[in-house]
Amino acid sequence: MRLPPDSQGFTLVEVMVALFVVAVALPALMFQLGTQLSSTEVLRDKSIASWVAQDQLAIHKLQSAGSAAGELQGERQLAGREWPWSLTTEATPVPGMVRQTVSVYPDVTARQRQRDAFVVITAFASESNANEVQ
Repeated sequence: MRLPPDSQGFTLVEVMVALFVVAVALPALMFQLGTQLSSTEVLRDKSIASWVAQDQLAIHKLQSAGSAAGELQGERQLAGREWPWSLTTEATPVPGMVRQTVSVYPDVTARQRQRDAFVVITAFASESNANEVQ
């Protein structure tokens, strides 16, 4: 089979330039994909840690007869992982109000150092009417 004399194909230089462009773009694309995957994992961990913190605030509000100042610690099993948490209750300048701060950490060591918390949530509650609906 013969090609017509006016048909043209790619030259060797054009093919080499195209391969060079692909060789440069492909690693950059793979790096971007890897960055996106690690960001997704961090966002998932922060979302689950936020659920743990909100749960602990709700549990504390339902179980405590009064919101005495102090600190509670524990671990919560969620999504196949242990989530260490810490809840501190402290008085505020406003009489009858307390500040409750829940921190959720990636591991027990981070909780002991009180550093690198995934999530920190602060809530304010009435000291005397912690369990009553107002």
